[in-house]
Amino acid sequence: MGDQVYKLKDGEEVPVEPADSLVATGWLQGTWVRYASGAPTFSPGVIGVVERSDGEGVMCGFLIRGPQHVTPMQRLSDMWDADILQRPGGDSVSDWTAHDPGGPLHFDNEKQLQRLGSRVVTMYVPPTGYFRWYTFETEDLAERTTPGTGAPLVYVPNDKLYVSDQGLLTNEQEGVAHAWTGYVVARATSDQEGSFLVVTAAVG
Repeated sequence: MGDQVYKLKDGEEVPVEPADSLVATGWLQGTWVRYASGAPTFSPGVIGVVERSDGEGVMCGFLIRGPQHVTPMQRLSDMWDADILQRPGGDSVSDWTAHDPGGPLHFDNEKQLQRLGSRVVTMYVPPTGYFRWYTFETEDLAERTTPGTGAPLVYVPNDKLYVSDQGLLTNEQEGVAHAWTGYVVARATSDQEGSFLVVTAAVG
């Protein structure tokens, strides 16, 4: 199973166009984004262009699907990689929805568009919906920055969830400019796919 964020109930979703590091290095499902300057270059029908959030300032939502691609070679959907943090226990099923954003579009014999690949992706707008979330920070900022100086993160119900400097959910407020997402942990547990959080909107 290549999915890392599952919608359990509701959730407001809109189409957006990825830019900058999202296009250059790919992204994990559940990566938080903010609006980028400039107009969409591929689809005028999307809400806007987005780039990876570092947890500070405005966050407009999170991407519900991959792909984790890199130009010109497509990455496997859910494997460990030196450049992108990925969850342990992920499978090696290739994400066939991925394709190089500079590559050709895919049309059928009737000239109907079959696949957009990573040019247009789905963003969920917080704070709505219930989600099962496998991609989140497992170590605090100090440990990620200098191994041996920090600690593992432990998630419990009612923890407020923030966005890390890598664009992933965390229960650590890494700086005063890191705003609460509007989501909290409803449940923290694991299954055959790994550790996950059930995340839902809450009132602060």
